[in-house]
Amino acid sequence: MPKFLRILYGDAKVTANGKKNAKDSWTCTGFEDKVQLNKYPICPQGSKVKRIHDFPSCWDGKNIDSAKHREHIVFPDANGKCANGFKAVPQLRISLTYKIPLDVQKDGRYLVDSFPEEEHNPLTDHDDFANVMGQRLMNQVV
Repeated sequence: MPKFLRILYGDAKVTANGKKNAKDSWTCTGFEDKVQLNKYPICPQGSKVKRIHDFPSCWDGKNIDSAKHREHIVFPDANGKCANGFKAVPQLRISLTYKIPLDVQKDGRYLVDSFPEEEHNPLTDHDDFANVMGQRLMNQVV
């Protein structure tokens, strides 16, 4: 992955931008490979609320950013292949796990912090990444 490559996951402003870039990120521990939702989950007893952000990993091979911050790096297809003109780079995954009491989950008292006009919509779940790792560290990570 080139140094200073910028990558976005999801969209913080789905009300203004639409759902095109929104991602299903919410799940419960023990269900990570089965279900990811675009709403806040209520997890079974013994399971924790979890967000999984799998960033796009097909780079155009030239640009570390683009006008809308999405054209230079895109998601692979359903088979994990990059489109023509793109090459695979290491995929970043950020997983966040929360121990939220079941009554708080059921009452809907946990919300993602987003822009006020988004009203804590779970579809606004997002992340930004800029690669500032030197080559030696990148080699260790990969």
